[in-house]
Amino acid sequence: MSLPGERPNSSSVRPDTMSPTSNERLAAVIAHAGTLVAWFLAPLLVYLLKRGDSRYVAFQSLQALLWSLAGTLVSLATCGLAIPVFMVWHVIAAVRTLDGREYEYPIVGKIARDLVRA
Repeated sequence: MSLPGERPNSSSVRPDTMSPTSNERLAAVIAHAGTLVAWFLAPLLVYLLKRGDSRYVAFQSLQALLWSLAGTLVSLATCGLAIPVFMVWHVIAAVRTLDGREYEYPIVGKIARDLVRA
């Protein structure tokens, strides 16, 4: 059974088959969970500071940033009603990346994957 955002057979952004290091997982968790207190600033800072160090972190933080921006636009259109929905996705992503599992947000995950590969 697949949970939201889980892509069991997706191709990894990482060029190798190694699982993410503890530092990479921590940076990804900060990007995802940091949105609970700093919305798009947490993933933006992680992306800007760590994108050259790890493609895994670049992918995770970029998709968290894109999801936050999408959440902002949808929340503006719904007078804030969508905020809890987008926050739940961030929490799910933080838990998955903390466990070292791949996580991909709907729609923006593919965009982030393509941007990181480019």
